[in-house]
Amino acid sequence: MNYRVFARKYRPQTFDEVIGQDSITTVLRNAIRFNRLAQAYLFVGPRGIGKTSTARILAKALNCQNGAPAEPCGTCDSCVEIADSRSLDVLEIDGASHNGVENIRELRENISFSPLRGPFKIYILDEVHMLSAGAFNALLKTLEEPPSHVKFIFATTEVQKVPATISSRCQRFDLKRIPPRLIASHLQHIASKEQITIEEGAAQALANAADGALRDAESMLDQTVAFCGQQITEADVLALFGLTPRQVVADLSALVFEKKTSDALTLIADQVANGRDLGRLLGDWISWLRDLLIQQSRANTADSTIQTQAAFINQNKLLELLDLLAETQSRMKWASDPQLQMDIAIIRAAHLLERASLDDVLAALCLLGESHQKKMSGSALPLVPVSGSLPSSPEISPATGGTLPLPTVTIAPTIPRSDDLPLALPTRASGEAPSLSEEPPSPESSPAEVKKRKKRKPAPQEASPDLSAAAIWETVAQDVADESPVKFGWVKEAHNAVFDGNDLHVCLPNSFKAQFESSVFGNIQALLEKQISQKRGVATHLRIDFVEAMPSSSLLPSQDAYLNTTMNTSSASTAAIDPLKDFKNDPLIHKALEIFKGTIQIVSP
Repeated sequence: MNYRVFARKYRPQTFDEVIGQDSITTVLRNAIRFNRLAQAYLFVGPRGIGKTSTARILAKALNCQNGAPAEPCGTCDSCVEIADSRSLDVLEIDGASHNGVENIRELRENISFSPLRGPFKIYILDEVHMLSAGAFNALLKTLEEPPSHVKFIFATTEVQKVPATISSRCQRFDLKRIPPRLIASHLQHIASKEQITIEEGAAQALANAADGALRDAESMLDQTVAFCGQQITEADVLALFGLTPRQVVADLSALVFEKKTSDALTLIADQVANGRDLGRLLGDWISWLRDLLIQQSRANTADSTIQTQAAFINQNKLLELLDLLAETQSRMKWASDPQLQMDIAIIRAAHLLERASLDDVLAALCLLGESHQKKMSGSALPLVPVSGSLPSSPEISPATGGTLPLPTVTIAPTIPRSDDLPLALPTRASGEAPSLSEEPPSPESSPAEVKKRKKRKPAPQEASPDLSAAAIWETVAQDVADESPVKFGWVKEAHNAVFDGNDLHVCLPNSFKAQFESSVFGNIQALLEKQISQKRGVATHLRIDFVEAMPSSSLLPSQDAYLNTTMNTSSASTAAIDPLKDFKNDPLIHKALEIFKGTIQIVSP
């Protein structure tokens, strides 16, 4: 008797033997059992997962002579003939070689004849997407209303090429890839039947390499038996198919995380010398990193190596590394030198892990600020405003003597406190700029004029009379700055607070507008309004008036002088200020430069 390969010898013959497609076999059983049969079925899925085998089992179940409902017996003449592909009632047609209109015309002529043995005449069209457009059109009417004794079963790996007019006339079943654990279990079953001893690791390696295709795994097992006989070890499988051991993938990941680039490149060179497939190695590495990501999110593995590496790397860095490797995998498919692409990916990964992100810088500065604030016992830290939006990904070189590219820094003039200014401004709409022509009501105003003004502006809610606007603002700004000096210390630079009804107006230089509106600092206005309302005792809205620059306090003898100076800032008042003096002497800045080994760079706008 001729030798039969495992893929044919252990082909499923009943619904129970179909691996990994339980939901589909259940539907087909019930359709037969309750006599709810469609005129056409379409089986969709990748290679080697059981499309044609399921079609044959369905045909046997429909024409079986002795079996129970929905289960073929496998022993009657009809089942045996269908299994051997010699049944006159079940015709298997290859769509690639019978794809013309004349083939479909011949099929339409033959379907009018009754079946010879069973109740149905069944046509199985494999790779149906290979039919021509004319053949599909010629099949439409017959497919929609065939004779009652005719059933069509289509199978395809490229369903997108099947016209919607055909698929809409069929019941579609999408067969999925088979999980590796089920494939490994099936290989162990075959080995036991064939008196073969196979290690569990070897079966798992074959299952992983098959990529969900059971037929591929069975063919690889056949090839392995021919290579090493009745004793199959994991090392034999890895050597035969050029697969990479899991430990090598874990070692490669560890070397990259520890920034041992030279050792990682040496490992890759050794794998190439041993005939390993670098494309498969890269795919295994991506799968390993995915396991680390899942471990960080759900902590659902008992593998100590995965637990250790998942705790070692930041999740944001892990996501960036996965993006880098996915890009490399796409390029490697068309590269003439895969090793070069792999080496480049490892070097880029090392640079990626060394680079500090904006989140890293902000977190480090926040920790430094909080630590320094505790040492200073609550004393305020001198901060320098950052003008413009923050960079998306500043790069920090950790090498000794390197530089730290900082965001563009603009030193604003020192803003004086002006608690001695008049505390009331003329009534104006929220957000409207102050008008120089407005004046407070004169003491000599008549009662009628006062009454008229009251009708125009409703009286504010009752508030604590002993708290001035300047005092409330100074307290709130200090409290907010104490919570996080790095993030909110700049709010203390706003002064000249005045009440306008239930609005508190403060002036802030334009150089702070980016910080006030940036999402990096959160909803700072809501935080300030909440604390102002608590201090004052009534709901109060904060209105920020952004001005070009703040004048010196010696130029503010009155409110009108302040407003005039705000609108017409004197350049002479800011010329004598050294913008880097306080910044260079700031202990927080000294500490940041020491940690990141950088220098200050002032970039002109």
